[in-house]
Amino acid sequence: MTTIAQAAPPGVRGAVLLPWLYGAALFAAALLLFWIQPLYVRMVLPRFGGAPAVWTTAAMFFQAALLAGYLYAHALSRALPLRRQALAHLVLLGSVLPLLPPAIDAGAAHSGGPVTALLALLAAGIGLPFFALAATAPLLQRWFSHTRHAGAPDPYFLYVASNAGSLTALAAYPFVIEPARGIARQNRVWAGAYAALALLIAACAAAAWRYREADAGAAAVAAAAAPAWRERLYWVALAFAPSSLMLGVTQHISSEIAAVPLMWLVPLTLYVLTFVNAFARRPPVALGWAVRAQPILVIVLALVWMLNIYIPIFLLHLVSFFVTALMCHGELARRRPPAARLTEFYLLMAAGGALGGAFNALAAPLLFDTIAEYPLVIAAACMLRPAAAAARAFRWADIVLPAVLGAGYAALVHFGVHPLAHGKLAIVLYVEALGVALYLMHGRPLRFGLAVAVTLLASGPLHSAEDVLARYRSFFGVHTVVRDESGRFRVLLNGITVHGAQHLEHALRHEPTTFYHRDGPLGQLFSALGAGGRLRRIALVGLGTGSAVCHRAPEREWTVIEIDPTVVAIARDSGWFDFLAACAPRARIVTGDGRLALAGERDAAFDLVILDTFSSDAIPVHMVTREAVELYFRKLAPRGVLMFHISNQYLDLAPVLAAIARSLGLAAMAPGPRFTLPFDGRFSQMESRWIALARAPVDLAALAADEGWVAAEPAAPGRPWTDDYSNILQALK
Repeated sequence: MTTIAQAAPPGVRGAVLLPWLYGAALFAAALLLFWIQPLYVRMVLPRFGGAPAVWTTAAMFFQAALLAGYLYAHALSRALPLRRQALAHLVLLGSVLPLLPPAIDAGAAHSGGPVTALLALLAAGIGLPFFALAATAPLLQRWFSHTRHAGAPDPYFLYVASNAGSLTALAAYPFVIEPARGIARQNRVWAGAYAALALLIAACAAAAWRYREADAGAAAVAAAAAPAWRERLYWVALAFAPSSLMLGVTQHISSEIAAVPLMWLVPLTLYVLTFVNAFARRPPVALGWAVRAQPILVIVLALVWMLNIYIPIFLLHLVSFFVTALMCHGELARRRPPAARLTEFYLLMAAGGALGGAFNALAAPLLFDTIAEYPLVIAAACMLRPAAAAARAFRWADIVLPAVLGAGYAALVHFGVHPLAHGKLAIVLYVEALGVALYLMHGRPLRFGLAVAVTLLASGPLHSAEDVLARYRSFFGVHTVVRDESGRFRVLLNGITVHGAQHLEHALRHEPTTFYHRDGPLGQLFSALGAGGRLRRIALVGLGTGSAVCHRAPEREWTVIEIDPTVVAIARDSGWFDFLAACAPRARIVTGDGRLALAGERDAAFDLVILDTFSSDAIPVHMVTREAVELYFRKLAPRGVLMFHISNQYLDLAPVLAAIARSLGLAAMAPGPRFTLPFDGRFSQMESRWIALARAPVDLAALAADEGWVAAEPAAPGRPWTDDYSNILQALK
């Protein structure tokens, strides 16, 4: 900005400050825009079970609102002169003030499915404020282009200030804002900052009018040739791919760790960084470097994905996404039109982003029964790679070679050949051959993209030793029923996480398995505390296959709460599992979010509440807050027990729950590892982590005496998690 400011022509001394004024307004507008996104989604998340799809759907809404804002800015800049544009936008900004701070109608009822209900909440709560902020960036840049400043003919450099504001919000929210400020206080501060921004935008409008270039806008529009529709569609495609990939990566990560702002904002931060790089006057990462690195990363990702190496692959997913987005956004910036077409360019760029969100949130769940949209868009991005005209000229080999590769995969699947089941040497040779084949195709975008598509889509059926029996996709994830490679178990998976299994051997068919086996923590609880009918009335929150209900006892009553109707159908009606039918045929099934459903139960209704709420491997945060625990104990009898399942690869929630228990004066105990039953296959007994809470230590004394459980302690002094405050960094292992 300093260089441009110093270049102002003589006689326009006041104009030298314009980039700083406009930069400050763009920075603040973007900061508020990206602050309200995780803040408001955090507010609505508990109403939808903490599902990762909440962020995907919300991101689609934000992208659609951004598109609407850009459309408004484009129409306003074409229809009205500068002065009336400023007046109209200031009226819009002012109309938002009575609606602040953002809030959720406590009495709002769900109507239709979860997607419809979530979109309705977002539209009512922050639709107008988000729309007004979204329109600000293109409008301010367009106003700046009307001034006599030397940088006016190419105002795209101001986009860097906007992206800097976005990055500040994204970095500050999970590490500074969320840990330090509760939701209610954040809302008040955000509302005050919005009012200050409205005044700053008014100052920008006044400066644009004072330093306007007479008739510059009309002359520039007349002189700028309209881009070809092929070029416009290419802008849309280059914006579509990174948008969809960002949501695909986010869903992949948040499904396995936790649906919390930190998991949402890491991919979004990388996404915004690629815009900063692309529209910088001197991009730190050259487009050529990204073009060279992208195919290598995609090939490595495809091979590691094929090998089912899940833990370290998260970083590889993020790096591959980042470089692919650098490539797409760098090419998008290289093709940007003159300033007279600025609002149209931003409009089409926003259209691509909105289409990416709609594809992931709306179209994909209807079209695919797996998360196929993610690998498909990785392949589409490969087809968008910048290349010379000769490499883009169609050749039949671009179709034939990937088809041959796909036919080879299909043949291996048909004949039951699993390339990864024949020893280390065979695996190394297979992986090397496949990697070389893909690399030899990378110079031709269409050929490479199709080859990547068939490789990624073939990975599941070709490289998994398990036999897929059925697959179901809902708002809450992909549920797959498989027969394991031993042929002894039928297993339910959510994503890659086991959600229950059943013996196929008749004598063991109704024996509790996986995390619920008789010698695991849940079995120990029933053994130590279940005598004399003490644990007669039980609420099981989170159904899975229903294995837990086979801890049977005379007159034991089960209430099962499950948010996903698809899971209820799998456990009760599909014929794949019959734990419910055999062990608890009179169980009462309640469909809804566990916490909200329990709130509707009568007080002191249960002797035991089992919380087994997972979306894939992630535990909804709203289920582990102080207010949530207080609610659970209102529903427990005087000597009732609360049992939390907290197994997770990445989070240690035992200290979090212990801190909540201490703040409420409750007793908390955790088991030690103990396996005394003979091992009977991978799915018969799986290690798991649990924590039990009660009103007094005496209520859990038998667990310590009979099973060796010990008191659970907070890791360190700190704030207990509440509905208003949580700190996911505190719980990372």
